Amino acid sequence: MSKVTRRTLVIAFVIWSFFAYPWFDRGCDIAEAYTAVIKYGTPEGMEPLPACYG
Repeated sequence: MSKVTRRTLVIAFVIWSFFAYPWFDRGCDIAEAYTAVIKYGTPEGMEPLPACYG
C-alpha cells in the first residue's frame, strides 16, 4: 500500500471517528455509532436516536 493511500485511509478514519463520536456520546455502542454515521449522518438536537434502538 502506498504512502498516499495509507495517509488517505487514516484521514478518512479520523473524520469518520469525529462524526461517530456524537452517536457514541448519546449512548450507542461503538459499532452502532460508526454505522449510524453512514445511515443517518450526525445527530441533530434531541431527536430520537434510531441507530441506538436497533
